[in-house]
Amino acid sequence: MTEYKNNIFKVVLFALLPLAFNLGCQKPVQQYGMCAAIPKNSIDQYKKFLIETSPDRQKQLHKNNIKNYSIYLSQIQPDEYFLFGYCQYTGSNFQKDIAKIPNHKSVANWTAWQQVFYNAGPPYKGKPAKRCASVIGIKEENILAYTQLHANPWSDVLASIERCNIRNYSIYLGQPEPNEYLLFSYFEYIGDDFSKDMGRIGDKVTHVWWTYTDPLQTPIPTRKPGEHWASVEELLHID
Repeated sequence: MTEYKNNIFKVVLFALLPLAFNLGCQKPVQQYGMCAAIPKNSIDQYKKFLIETSPDRQKQLHKNNIKNYSIYLSQIQPDEYFLFGYCQYTGSNFQKDIAKIPNHKSVANWTAWQQVFYNAGPPYKGKPAKRCASVIGIKEENILAYTQLHANPWSDVLASIERCNIRNYSIYLGQPEPNEYLLFSYFEYIGDDFSKDMGRIGDKVTHVWWTYTDPLQTPIPTRKPGEHWASVEELLHID
């Protein structure tokens, strides 16, 4: 009887080994924010390029461990336009893999920016109801204070973000031009009433948090009326 139990144990063990190996080899998901300059007169051509190359782009993204990939367009100054990108990555060499993705000749090389804040938020299966991205300026002398605040965000602020159905929230810092610094944010909304949730995110503690963070930011002049962070145009999304 003992020998029979041992044999059963061995069968079960060998059956579970491949699963254990795969779980052990799975690489953590990394979030990346990127930026590239684009001339104003190339924007329409670039949008057409994205449509034409979308099937091949999707294959290349999945082949190179990239998912949840979005491209956005923003006008920072009257004659200054930038593309912003967000994606999740499970490989080991992001710069090498992202370079394999089709790029238009009018667009400079994409530059990965520094992630200064990340909050995974509540667990969620399925597609988010809404993806949100925005951009704002920051002066060089304010960068240290801003990044230190976001390296240790207040727990009540994080709780408020999650209560309002926001997940996968990242903020990235970059220098697209000499003496110009920008922050690019991305998050996913998984609730049922976006306007209501955005209206209640500013609880008492979060309002105090904003008294520290908002003065460090410099809203861009091309933002829409009423905006602090400027919304950006989504050009492409591939799951």
